[in-house]
Amino acid sequence: MLANAFYRKLEDRKWHSMASLNCMRKSTKPWNGGWSMLDTIQKGRISGLTGLMDFRSNGANSHVQFEILGTSYSETFGKDVKRLATWDSDRGLNGSLRENRAEHGMQGITLKVVTLLEEPFVMVAENILGQPKRYKGFSIDVLDTLAKILGFKYEIYQVADGKYGSPQANGSWNGLIGELIGKRADVAISAITITPDRENVVDFSKRYLDYSVGILMTKTEERLNIFSLLAPFDLAVWACIAAAIPVVGVMVFLLRRIQSVRSQNPPGPHQPASVTTSFQSAIWIVYGAFVQQGGESLMSSVALRIAMGSWWLFTLIVCSSYTANLAAYLTVTRMDNAVR
Repeated sequence: MLANAFYRKLEDRKWHSMASLNCMRKSTKPWNGGWSMLDTIQKGRISGLTGLMDFRSNGANSHVQFEILGTSYSETFGKDVKRLATWDSDRGLNGSLRENRAEHGMQGITLKVVTLLEEPFVMVAENILGQPKRYKGFSIDVLDTLAKILGFKYEIYQVADGKYGSPQANGSWNGLIGELIGKRADVAISAITITPDRENVVDFSKRYLDYSVGILMTKTEERLNIFSLLAPFDLAVWACIAAAIPVVGVMVFLLRRIQSVRSQNPPGPHQPASVTTSFQSAIWIVYGAFVQQGGESLMSSVALRIAMGSWWLFTLIVCSSYTANLAAYLTVTRMDNAVR
């Protein structure tokens, strides 16, 4: 509305455009084009997103409409907003701000109740020949109590298709929900599940039963296995690791013997081998490196350094993999029993 008014005034060459004004100074003269702008706005008439906008002489919009909303709480889906009434400037309030609630004013009213057999909520009672079919069950007891408190009577019948209600391809509903939507019944009572689709078309009472599906399984017997520390690796992996230790030990022993022969002071023919050049010492050094404990060794040759460096890298990878698999094995519960 304001943009249209400015556009119309800018086309009018007689209109005084807005000059530089300072509202903080009392000596500032008022804008001469202001009253003309207000008059143009009041005479304007446009249709926007909120409807028709048309101002009266006093500056009020004569086409104001409001929807008065109220919130109702549902235990299943939380708060729900519903329209209670409307208000417009001509007719005023249209509707009631209070929700319609059934109280003690239903005496003499006969309700049509549709139901579906579902034990133990709705069941067929022992019928007497020549009399209407009688029903019993938890939901029937609730219905009888409500009828006694509110003073109404009811006629109950079973739904023809034997379904609770689901939307069809053409937009209609079948079952109990279809009976309510088609105004053939006033109340539907059975073990009907509250779903969002159904709650969009009918009103439900507060739920009185929560029900879910579960699976029963036999309890596993906890067995203590003293070899559980070996579980992260397969038996073949442990066998390869056990075989790699003496193989690498023999290789280190041979390299040390070759190094001692080439040294300046080799051991004599009757002189026992030193600790660093014996076979037991080589095996011990290799085993100490595998368990990350180390050992006294003087590796002066390049061949020994390459061999031991490769062995250290191998042991680092094996120990890291073992630690990760052991943590996963001890923390993850394995369900070996099948569902019975």
